[in-house]
Amino acid sequence: MSKKNRRRAPQRPTVVFDFGGVLSAGHDPVPDIHALLGGDAGAVGEALWTERGDYDAGRTSPAEYWGAVARAAGVEELSAAEIDELQDADNRYFLRLEPDSRALLHDLARNDVRMALLSNASAAFGEAVRKADWFEAFTLAVISAEERTVKPEREIYEVLLDVLAHETGGVRLPSAVIFFDDRAENVEAARSLGIDAHLWPRNGDPHPEGAEPGVSIARRVLAERGVPTD
Repeated sequence: MSKKNRRRAPQRPTVVFDFGGVLSAGHDPVPDIHALLGGDAGAVGEALWTERGDYDAGRTSPAEYWGAVARAAGVEELSAAEIDELQDADNRYFLRLEPDSRALLHDLARNDVRMALLSNASAAFGEAVRKADWFEAFTLAVISAEERTVKPEREIYEVLLDVLAHETGGVRLPSAVIFFDDRAENVEAARSLGIDAHLWPRNGDPHPEGAEPGVSIARRVLAERGVPTD
């Protein structure tokens, strides 16, 4: 048969997850960090989230980020060990998976579905997440601080598509990427590139009675796309 008449076999979908609010059980590490630093909890929380964007974008170091959070608590200087302790507490908080999310990962892995992580997170968290027991089911992780670009910027999605294409012989098929994120702007940015993106209501947040939880949305979408989760 002539090569030009051959049909290319459909590419198997890759399921891509955001982390915080999608796989993680909660989205508020402030109480854990405040327990270590003391001071005013409101000021600690404000600093933690105000400075987080630069930290997740790779523009500040752990010492700079945690130093700013500590100063908000009235702690003027941190030792290297204290910086590590704060980062470890933050990592531990986010690495607690929502049980239903963990079950979904297990079902996808059991069916040999290719999975990837796309997360706005620090390089330190990227190191920790790759050591998690469940991460062995993932093909790869794209971490914003490592790439110096964050969602919803176009560049981070281009990085994801390029890495996935490298894994599949250079073919870029955004429509074969099924992506779940808890922020509407990140979903819309992914869709603008042709990615099959869906909003996952954030784990740990209150939702209207009868609202479909994120994991149920994901299982429904994946079933509609023929991705096995049984």
